[in-house]
Amino acid sequence: MPTALVTGASRGLGAVYAHELAERGWSVVLVARDAARLADVAERIGRATGAIVEILPADLTDPAGLAAVERRITDRDLPIELLVNNAGVETDAVFAEAPVEALTGEIDLNVTALMRLTRAAVPAMTARGRGGVLNIASFAGYLASGGNAYGASKSWVLAFSDTVAASLQGTGVTVTAVAAGRIRTDDDPQGPLWLDPRDVVRRSLDDLARGRTLSAPGWVYRALVGYLEAPRTALRLAARVAGRGRERCERLERGSGHTRPSPVPTPFRDAPDPARPQPAVAVHAVGPATPVPPVLPEEPARPAHVAAATVPAPRVSGTGPLPVVTRPAGRAGAAPIRPAAARAAASATARAAVRRLPAAPRPVQPARDAATVRLAAG
Repeated sequence: MPTALVTGASRGLGAVYAHELAERGWSVVLVARDAARLADVAERIGRATGAIVEILPADLTDPAGLAAVERRITDRDLPIELLVNNAGVETDAVFAEAPVEALTGEIDLNVTALMRLTRAAVPAMTARGRGGVLNIASFAGYLASGGNAYGASKSWVLAFSDTVAASLQGTGVTVTAVAAGRIRTDDDPQGPLWLDPRDVVRRSLDDLARGRTLSAPGWVYRALVGYLEAPRTALRLAARVAGRGRERCERLERGSGHTRPSPVPTPFRDAPDPARPQPAVAVHAVGPATPVPPVLPEEPARPAHVAAATVPAPRVSGTGPLPVVTRPAGRAGAAPIRPAAARAAASATARAAVRRLPAAPRPVQPARDAATVRLAAG
């Protein structure tokens, strides 16, 4: 049986969330400051639904109480798969007349506690590959009234939920912000601007199950939020398309390196580089290694029918004077090669003995008579 944790569950919308989740088969953990009222709500939910209900009295504006709820969220033995950040407070006074302590408590509960509980829940949910966070905002985040910090805090909840949801795409974890309007109580009149709390709870849970990042219960608020969210929706779509383009480029870069296969077969494209001989290194017992100069390639093996005296000995570059190379002279002995001056004289004699062919006769231009020349000249 999955477990959900609901903050601000001792009254109002939080108690309705806890009751609806228990009816849907969830075990619920109720968090609120008033321990007596929290126990009463837990008893009524348990008797009506038969679900397992746990209470955790804590003040989320107090560091000790907030740390206790964080420890319960990160408990590995009893994991939380759904977090409902419903706790919130609104100062009735105008901003210029409101006490600083009241404004600070408003920010601590509506902003700081919501951020820290979400941060505590998301890593474990991501590791499991499933989970959800439901952040209760307000339509006042779009159109603040009263001049206090409540509208600004709910606007932050909307932007924060959108940012976290974008960072969790593909992880199996959904973050949904609820832009709720006016919640009707027993003393409020009927009308489209006043929403039944059970309709708000059911609509938001269904939107969370569908993977939506924003839920606006009520047709009036849904139309207004759709109009106000149109620019942000377009930007979100553009960012998603750009992110997919970057992911595709990264996959291509991590691949084989060929962005497009060649239509012509190239068998040597992926062939390994030929092995190149490395210079030999002399290894000494003491001291660093000293490179040895490369040696010329070995001489081919002497054929059996060639005399050893006619084959020059192999020579290593830079080791001595040039050897005297001899060649067979057609008799038993071998004559040395003539010097350069004799070779030059013999070459000149051979060139002089070459008979040159006569040059081809040049074509003769036909003669023209004087009359033709005069007519051509005008």
